[in-house]
Amino acid sequence: MLTKQKSKGQLYIASITLLVANFGSSIFSFAMGLFLLRQYSSASIFGISQAIGPIVSLVIAPILRLVIDKINKKQIILFSQILSIIGLIFFAFFIVYSDNQTLLLVIFILVVLKLSDQIFDVAYMSSATLIVNNADIQKLRSYEQMVSSFSSIIGPIIAAILFSTFNMNFGIFIITELICEICALLSMWLIKYTDKTSHKNIAYERNELTYIFKDKLLLFAIWFGCAINFFYIVFSIGLPYVQIHVLKLPNHVYALSEAAVSIGILIASYVLSERSKFRHPLYISWKMTSIFSVLFLLMGMFLFSNVHSKFVFSIFIIIFNFITGIMIALLNTPTLVWLTMHVPENMQGRVFNVSRTCVQVLIPIGIIIFSFCFDKLNPGTVFITSGVLFFVLVVLYPKFFKLDIKKG
Repeated sequence: MLTKQKSKGQLYIASITLLVANFGSSIFSFAMGLFLLRQYSSASIFGISQAIGPIVSLVIAPILRLVIDKINKKQIILFSQILSIIGLIFFAFFIVYSDNQTLLLVIFILVVLKLSDQIFDVAYMSSATLIVNNADIQKLRSYEQMVSSFSSIIGPIIAAILFSTFNMNFGIFIITELICEICALLSMWLIKYTDKTSHKNIAYERNELTYIFKDKLLLFAIWFGCAINFFYIVFSIGLPYVQIHVLKLPNHVYALSEAAVSIGILIASYVLSERSKFRHPLYISWKMTSIFSVLFLLMGMFLFSNVHSKFVFSIFIIIFNFITGIMIALLNTPTLVWLTMHVPENMQGRVFNVSRTCVQVLIPIGIIIFSFCFDKLNPGTVFITSGVLFFVLVVLYPKFFKLDIKKG
């Protein structure tokens, strides 16, 4: 057990480290996407770059499960940071001397960075109880949401400024990402991990799938997280489509509405970090799903309304996205807290690996399904149907299988 002061100190170091790493990744990812869109006119190339993440997750998941709970988590995290740094150095070196192989080099660095991110995320998510005391886990998970939201707001803005200032010179983004990765590596080196890696725990299971399916609450929590991420694609795909192609709203409204989601997550995460410890975190997240499903219905009904004012539409969507951001934080944070507290330390790596892999696989599937739906159907119909499905699949799940979520 860490002292209270030591736990607080490591809470702040871990949060700052995550901020630096996410900030660098956000800038580099935005720049890479913009680079591909400007360098190549093919939408397929951009699509391939977006598909690399899920493919890497599928490939690395079976390998990661064999080592994630057997090797020191700090060593795994440091390895992932070093892998990113080496990959960026090779990328920078070869891109200078290669005129005709730029696309292959881009694919190479995307694979390396996605591989590093997958290893880092699984190891970091499963090491919360090794970094801070149980009393600080809720605060740590809330800070993670805040850091992610802040990076997603500021990163693209900084990237756009750098692109304009340095006249599309991609080298500045490689240097920026390298600096961030090195700083994150040094910060992680400072964190002390408590020794909880003993495998004497009788709860240990060699097969994480067997363990998950034996625990109905855990199975629900993973399904719950995957369902949220899957149905959120309706917003991430549908709202931009509605704003640009249906409502014909100006670009600055689109930018404000996108920022509103992250601002909502940021504010809600801060409030959660300051409130007392959840008594029934999984139950709280589940209760929020009924409100989340109502958001789908509200957007669908608004799109079927007779309102024609672009100003009214703009205000509605900005407020709607802000509330959506709040709901994302209220859904994700308590669930992550529950998973961290409920799953034994020597199973957390593999359980988080399963959960993250499922999410990564569902995202491209969701993009394909909902993109097709928005192309072929009325957007209002898609939102209302998605809201009903989300309610039936998630809200009614515990009632159908007679789960007492308050036990969590």
